[in-house]
Amino acid sequence: MTEQDIEDLLTRFTNRLRFEQPLDVSKLEDEGLYVTGLHGGTDAVARLRKDILRVAGEGVFLFTGQPGSGKSTELQRLRRDLLERPAHDCKVYYCDLEEWLNLNAPVTLSSFLVALLSSWVDQVGSLQGQRSPAERLIDFFTGTRLVPESLKLDAGAGPLKAQIQLALQTDDSFRKELEANLKKQQSRIVTQAHQLVADLKHDLCANGERCVLLADSVEKIRGYGDEAGQVYESVQRLFVSEGAALRMPGLHVVYSVSPFLLEQNTQLAASLGTGFVVNMPSVHVFAERSRAPDVAGLAAMQALVARRFPEWSQVFTPAQLQRLAENTGGDLRDFLRAIRVALSDDIAQLPVSDATVDFALGHVSPGRAIPAEHVRWLARLDNSHDAELAADIDANVLQRYLATKHVLAYLNGSTWYAVHPMAREWVHQRAERLTAEAAAQAPVR
Repeated sequence: MTEQDIEDLLTRFTNRLRFEQPLDVSKLEDEGLYVTGLHGGTDAVARLRKDILRVAGEGVFLFTGQPGSGKSTELQRLRRDLLERPAHDCKVYYCDLEEWLNLNAPVTLSSFLVALLSSWVDQVGSLQGQRSPAERLIDFFTGTRLVPESLKLDAGAGPLKAQIQLALQTDDSFRKELEANLKKQQSRIVTQAHQLVADLKHDLCANGERCVLLADSVEKIRGYGDEAGQVYESVQRLFVSEGAALRMPGLHVVYSVSPFLLEQNTQLAASLGTGFVVNMPSVHVFAERSRAPDVAGLAAMQALVARRFPEWSQVFTPAQLQRLAENTGGDLRDFLRAIRVALSDDIAQLPVSDATVDFALGHVSPGRAIPAEHVRWLARLDNSHDAELAADIDANVLQRYLATKHVLAYLNGSTWYAVHPMAREWVHQRAERLTAEAAAQAPVR
């Protein structure tokens, strides 16, 4: 194979990876890349679809899972499957709240309602022969004085998204005004918001169709550094204390939430009236509660690559691809990203060298800036494969390390946890060293 042949092959492989955005399986080109059974034998999305179709009226449904596990792709599959029902059966709207909310700031009921309703109205567009949804929403905002008067909204001035999105994402004073305005008359505003939803749903689904709203990316509200705890608490307050406001009359709403929310609040699904909860873990590249490879999970990861680039075996050996899958712990995004990094190396011959695989894994390995008390906890978690929560280690801490991928969650059997494979050895060695240092410093009796 000539140097140009190698370059052409690697270029084609790079452009077929597609890990930056979720797959939209309603599109033929994306459907061809989708692999069934990545998360085990049970099709959780199919069960959720059945639950939605069987529940009359409105309902709240929770969709959770490990970051990088493919939740957004599965929500797009749910959207496609619902839309493929018989004519006039379902109307489905996909709302990515990452496009509206500031994911690094505490979320309030006011900002969440404005984002959710605005995103839905943006997806709906216009209604023939009726007042536009944007006009109705603006009337609600101004009539209740929820949105500050300083933001001059105009349904005829173009997409509502352009007028509200920037203020929600970047203007802290705007968000504070929203919160203050809601507190003055929360019951009235929530009641009127629900009436707006009910009226719009009635007009959208005049033939009795189900109306389904997929609210994605709520799990990405997590904050960083010292503010992370406040952000996590705000999400809990939103769903636990103010959850009744999130039930939208006549709508079936699927919220994509973080695992920590359910870990901390085990009765949340019941309090929201939710039945089946979809949990999307990392791909099961390890056998249940162990470090032994899971043959089926690893085969699924190989199938994922083969769908994208059938000629992959010209670039990696099977052993190298398995090493990439195991060391990224079944995280789909990091697995594909590691392959992308490997392909960017200076490659003169194929298959690539093991040094190239090392180079790629180094780029997706989680960091080592971990406090000593968390190192000890991570070692306990990795030994027991349980969350090991305690007085000084609550669900917020677990969420932090799930978000940074130092901890990965699996669901073959019951839910279990493991330290990221590329951090595992360091964590245990550091924990042993900390224990030895503490013993050496202990007073002699």
